[in-house]
Amino acid sequence: MKKIDRNIDVPLHIQLTKIIKAMIETKELVEGTYIMPERELCKLQEVSRMTVNKAILNLVNEGVLERRQGKGTFVAYKKQKHKFQNLKGFTEVMGEKNLSVKNKILKFEIKTQNKCIREKLNISNEDELIFEIKRLRIIDGDPFALETVYIPQEMCPDLNAKLVEENSLYTLFKERYNYKTKKAVQTVEPIILNKVDAQSLNQQINSLALKFDRVVYTQEDEVLEYTISIFTSDKHQYQIVLTD
Repeated sequence: MKKIDRNIDVPLHIQLTKIIKAMIETKELVEGTYIMPERELCKLQEVSRMTVNKAILNLVNEGVLERRQGKGTFVAYKKQKHKFQNLKGFTEVMGEKNLSVKNKILKFEIKTQNKCIREKLNISNEDELIFEIKRLRIIDGDPFALETVYIPQEMCPDLNAKLVEENSLYTLFKERYNYKTKKAVQTVEPIILNKVDAQSLNQQINSLALKFDRVVYTQEDEVLEYTISIFTSDKHQYQIVLTD
């Protein structure tokens, strides 16, 4: 590691930040590499703990490094960017990037739902049956997203867990049930992962994630599905393109 130069008029923590960045750019430190403990960096660079901590914190905030609870600091993985531009399913979007998607069904039930879910589906009858499907989306072997999907049973009467596990829902909507989708209304918000979701996604508890709420409408303006998706944010970025 290059040493800090005390003869130039650049703050020590800025110099250390640039040194670590340069090591990453030149592949001296690669993605997933463990960064030596702060006390060792202090000794090596002959600087205070505060200087090292400030440099590390800057790099963590920039997404260059990541801290893993109880394990230390590591070079962050370069995030893959996923663009959501047209009304397509998750499997279709990932397929365009030549990524292999698998589904693990965690729950498949047909039951009545609470008022909040019924309102999202534009259902007034509290006795109407609704599919509730919770599945883990896996990309190239890594847990990527948790989805909970709600679909009125009358929209897809013979839907079953095997169909959902082996097919894209959008393919089923189009080819099996002959629905044409018109639009989707989607909201996005950052969340903190609870214990259960963190375990499913192979993340640390209290890690940051993104929650997508999406309501999809048919050409006849019927609500086809309401989906809550929780996406990991440690290795991925999400781009939503808005057009007039």
